[in-house]
Amino acid sequence: MNRTQHLLIVEDNRALRQMLTWEFEELGYRVTATDCCTAAIEAARSGKVDLGLLDYNLPDGCGMDLVSRLRALNPAMRIILSSGYLNAEECDHSLCHFEPKPVSAKKLHRLFQSYAATPVD
Repeated sequence: MNRTQHLLIVEDNRALRQMLTWEFEELGYRVTATDCCTAAIEAARSGKVDLGLLDYNLPDGCGMDLVSRLRALNPAMRIILSSGYLNAEECDHSLCHFEPKPVSAKKLHRLFQSYAATPVD
């Protein structure tokens, strides 16, 4: 990465959110972590976010709806939606990439790196 990528993590499981935050900070990302859609939108409005890692089931909404709202704010944002309850066929791949849980931070990091090498549609 030429500059520090800003990653928005939206995960309502506190322990998982903290672990992902720590792992991505160790990998060199600037991380903003929230537990709900409302806080995620506020974070995206307050600063340029390059990447998103979103849970599907959130206390105040659906991760897929959040993808659409984040894309409206920043069409270039690269987003991975993750869930242990949803399968890939249920995800709109034109808006985001889907990874089933559990997924390692290293795999997510590789995906984010591959995004940096490809232009946004």
